[in-house]
Amino acid sequence: MANTVFANKVIEAKAQDLLTTAVNTRSLMAIDNSLAQEAGMTKTINVYTYTGEAEELGVGEGNTSRGAISYKGTDYTVKMVQQAFDYADEDFMKDNTIVDMGVKGATQVMTNKMAADFYAEAAKATLSQEGGVSYDNIVDAIAKLNVEDESALFVVITPAQKAAIRKDADYVAARMGEVVYNGQIGTIAGLPVIVSKAADNAYVMSKDAVKLFIKKDVEVEQERDADTRTNSIYLRAAYIVALVDATKICKIVG
Repeated sequence: MANTVFANKVIEAKAQDLLTTAVNTRSLMAIDNSLAQEAGMTKTINVYTYTGEAEELGVGEGNTSRGAISYKGTDYTVKMVQQAFDYADEDFMKDNTIVDMGVKGATQVMTNKMAADFYAEAAKATLSQEGGVSYDNIVDAIAKLNVEDESALFVVITPAQKAAIRKDADYVAARMGEVVYNGQIGTIAGLPVIVSKAADNAYVMSKDAVKLFIKKDVEVEQERDADTRTNSIYLRAAYIVALVDATKICKIVG
């Protein structure tokens, strides 16, 4: 696809925002930079569960039972996400912001892909709370996660669900009417609330639920055809997004 180039005038740069959501879903996932596999290769992710009880023993006594480790392995194919765009020397001479705008647009499109993968993995949550998004159901979803330390938990909701929360009588009462005046969500039951246009459901979760395995940050490569004075820029990243701990996420449905 050819670039649209402005006339040779004084130019005011304006980048079109291509983000599906302003929420950076990388901040909602655990990040593992040790991915060694190449695109197309398979990585098996094992989720381990340890069962057992600690015993108080007297002198000369041994354990009467032993712990056990079980696991379930899931195979994931390493994905390579890439964007490429071209520009001519003449394009750059007319508008020297064209490269910056191309990189910005390509990076945003790649970010959209990772966001879509994050919500696809979140949708695999096995814990669920029926009844739709409300103050009471969020509290019940927190209880289903059965964690003592709730400081790492957060709530993800859609814009439509945000409207429902603002009208929820229990939430308004819990905030003593503050929401009526400023219209902000802020926190629910002590948990920060993240509103994302890319979300398809509401979730109560922690970053430990979904993990991004990535080989490196976005790799940039350039090449130039001296004959035609055409320049090409490639941006790519090899990664996997996987649900790794289903006990750390609860979907709110209905």
